[in-house]
Amino acid sequence: MVDLTQRGIKNIVKYSGLKELNLIDQTKLKNIFENEYEKIHRLYGQNTMDLSVNVKIHDKGKTKKYSIHSRIEGPSKIISAESYDMDITAVSRDIIKKLKNELQKQFKEEGKRWKGIKDIIRNSM
Repeated sequence: MVDLTQRGIKNIVKYSGLKELNLIDQTKLKNIFENEYEKIHRLYGQNTMDLSVNVKIHDKGKTKKYSIHSRIEGPSKIISAESYDMDITAVSRDIIKKLKNELQKQFKEEGKRWKGIKDIIRNSM
């Protein structure tokens, strides 16, 4: 696990609802998000970025369902994703996957540029 306090970066991943989880699930969740934070930060491309993770547990008798809502906030874009499952690691990995896909999709659209009126006229004929 990366020690982020040595780099001078604090509170990059903000968690809420961790008190509902037991210690093992808290550790699993934190490890997944802190290990993947660097990759997400590289995809985002901005200097400042906050990743907030909200965890909820829905109990129905013997079964537990974990629901995670995550949001990336930065100066230019806000991206959010949500997922739920019975396994905390599966939900965490699904959220990471959705965030990465959304980042790639948004910045792919940003790379397209308008070619001008000549291109529009040429395509309409």
